[in-house]
Amino acid sequence: MDWESPKLLLLILPAVALLLWIESRSSHPMSGLRKRLLLVTRAIGVMLALAALAGPARVTQTGRKALGIVVDASQSMGAEGLTKSLAEAARVRSALGSGIDSFVVQLGSQPELLPEGSTPAMQTEWQKKNGSDSHYAAAVEYAEAMFPPGVSRNILIIGDGHETRGSLLHAAREAAISGIQLHALPVSGPRRPDARMIALTPNRTRLFEGASLSLKAVFESTLEGSSTLKLYENGIEVEKRPITLKPGATQELTFNRTPSTRNTFQYRAVLEGVRGDTLPGNDSALAIVDVRGRLRLLYIESDASEARYLMQAMEKEGIELDLRQPGNLAITFDQLSGYDGVILSDVPAHQLGDPLMNALRDYVDKLGGGLVMLGGPGSFGVGGYYRTPIEEVLPVRLKAPDEEEKQSAAVAIVLDRSGSMAGEKLEMAKSAAIATAEVLGHNDSLGVWAFDSEAHVVAPMTRLTSTNAVSGQIAAVASGGGTNLQPAFQLGREALLRAKARVKHMIILTDGQTAGAGYEQLATQCRGEGMTISTVAIGEGSHVALLQAIASSGGGQSYNTLDASGITRIFTQDTLMHTGRMIREEPFTPELKEKQPILAGFEKWDSPPLLGYVKTTRRTSAQVPLVTETGDPLLAHWRFGLGKATAFTSDAKSRWASLWIARWNGYGRFWSQVLRETARAPQGRLMDLSTQLEGDDARISVDLLADAGTRANNAVVEAEVFHVAADALGAAMKPVQKLTLRQSAPGTYENSFQPTQAGVYLIRAQSGAERVTTGLVHNPSSEASLGTVNESLLQEAVKITGGEFLADAGRVPNLETTKAIQHEELWPPLLGLLLMIFFIDTGIRRWEHVVGLWQLVPVRRLGRS
Repeated sequence: MDWESPKLLLLILPAVALLLWIESRSSHPMSGLRKRLLLVTRAIGVMLALAALAGPARVTQTGRKALGIVVDASQSMGAEGLTKSLAEAARVRSALGSGIDSFVVQLGSQPELLPEGSTPAMQTEWQKKNGSDSHYAAAVEYAEAMFPPGVSRNILIIGDGHETRGSLLHAAREAAISGIQLHALPVSGPRRPDARMIALTPNRTRLFEGASLSLKAVFESTLEGSSTLKLYENGIEVEKRPITLKPGATQELTFNRTPSTRNTFQYRAVLEGVRGDTLPGNDSALAIVDVRGRLRLLYIESDASEARYLMQAMEKEGIELDLRQPGNLAITFDQLSGYDGVILSDVPAHQLGDPLMNALRDYVDKLGGGLVMLGGPGSFGVGGYYRTPIEEVLPVRLKAPDEEEKQSAAVAIVLDRSGSMAGEKLEMAKSAAIATAEVLGHNDSLGVWAFDSEAHVVAPMTRLTSTNAVSGQIAAVASGGGTNLQPAFQLGREALLRAKARVKHMIILTDGQTAGAGYEQLATQCRGEGMTISTVAIGEGSHVALLQAIASSGGGQSYNTLDASGITRIFTQDTLMHTGRMIREEPFTPELKEKQPILAGFEKWDSPPLLGYVKTTRRTSAQVPLVTETGDPLLAHWRFGLGKATAFTSDAKSRWASLWIARWNGYGRFWSQVLRETARAPQGRLMDLSTQLEGDDARISVDLLADAGTRANNAVVEAEVFHVAADALGAAMKPVQKLTLRQSAPGTYENSFQPTQAGVYLIRAQSGAERVTTGLVHNPSSEASLGTVNESLLQEAVKITGGEFLADAGRVPNLETTKAIQHEELWPPLLGLLLMIFFIDTGIRRWEHVVGLWQLVPVRRLGRS
């Protein structure tokens, strides 16, 4: 017994319980016996109805056997291979005898039943007409449908196993689920003179106008000789190369193009002039590339006057840079989504702030945006990006390794701990002091003093063998008292004088007006003693003018912030800048170490020297095509989440790149390639479209956003499909069909269509104002006359279904291992019983009418007599 929907039987008990409940509430004036009979009758009726809906069937074994034979009649088999395959099919049918049903299916671009009495001339004509592809999967599915009911089902595949469409393995899995066994008998066609294109593959299918494009043509041949490989762009020949064919070898050749206009570019590579080629139908391959409008990047530059060099160069390269300066840079995550990339040029971390840095990280990680950081005194480690969200994104680490730190440093931190610093300001100041200890090396010294009305030693000047002890002392600082900087200033100066270090630096932080006088003279004295002093003013009540004068006299930097959360960035930036760890300002010539797509075309590096850079170390998985003379990363690149990030540790302006700007004609091309390679892949602002071949179907998938961070659900998404034939790539595209895409996941909409003709399919998806276009290539015939058998594919298909691989000549498949099962549907008799139950139910409910009719019968008889 078998059931189509056995779970429906689980409804029997609830249905009977419902009948009992209804009966208990019934007030019908019916006798108790009739009520019980009616309840039993209806319960039986419900059970019969549910049983019929569950699809019962009686399973029996009939002993009948059948074999479907699939014969490869594609062009790769040739006339000789086809004749051999059909002969093997006839031998197998003869060996099985007349007691076993059998039929033959021809395999090509589409399957077809081989008619009885087919002649060699008919078979050759069919091969010529339908043999441009080897669609094994379609032939197997066709054969499955040809079996009569009640027989064991076996399919024998006779051919070379070189499929060009569909998936035989997928068809084998479906056959196994249906209890069908596949067997295989390998037969190959003759090895004939043939040269064919295997593929034409672009390095990217979407790009911006003006970006470089590489198209890799892959071809093979059984011939030896000379030929010409031509490349057509939208039907026009744009390049040709002489080639030498090598028998049995897969060869590659790369074409480079630079599409300069917004369009859908169709490319076709063709092998021409191949003498003796017997399969000219496989001599071309297609590719499609969608070229979008100009690249648009957000350019955040600390010095607007210096931005002109890069902006002018990129204008010539067709790239739009939207210049902004740091400070009150109110850019939301949603606004970032409107840019293809972001450039940070010499911008300190504290001027960006944590909200924007978090937004930039998510922009790269989740939206697939591009981030480029350029060097300068305000970038990388010296810009305070150590342990920030931006450092997570960058392909370099921002702290230089200890072995490269040649000179020791001593740092004195003087913190305001007066009553006005209570709360967040003091806690952030302590965190900044701890972070400073962490960026210093083991050979460095650190001392911390706090002041209110008087000075307090938090941590005396000592070598940083471990940061834990110092961190604990700093964390214990509490607020209270007035404000007098001078005593702590003096203690810090005296400690630096005693310290044995080549670099001595002091950082002073306060939020208010300080008592005392002579601070500028003291700072000048410190400068004369080889120290530098930087100051940090926090809040609106601080004495900014005095602190700026101290920093100016002390040879350091003056910082002013209203946001306490930015203190840590300021401290680490200032420490790394003034201890001389991270910046090297001396001429060096870049060295090309790795060939990467970001520098495609720069085979030999010939740029002038750069005048400085910020020291970093590479991450393990990053690409580092350019390095300095000391091996430090100069240009590093990697993928982060859905996007890309690039670090260039020198700059693109007159401080370090003045010789590049003045003398190097590759300046614009270099930055154009870097920005294009890093920028987000071209797509709609809130929509992305992709296509993928799955067997015979082309699946269309759309990702749709309602805004920068929210997926759009329950939207109306439609797609139009257009086609242009493989031999007419310059012609206009013809509309094929319109599709409505169905939602399959949050923000994801899908549908599919069947590409039936060789050529290029253009798919245009639209939802509201969002519209995105992509292309799909359905290549011409890839049939090849190689004289070989794809045994691995045939053996894997056979293994999936439990069949046999008949490698030895003369064998026939064993049909005894499959069962001949016949299903007899039982729902018709159940419906007949249900009808009888209906009449019985009616009789019980209308028993008075039945009795009345019965009483009329003898009365009529008496009347007639």
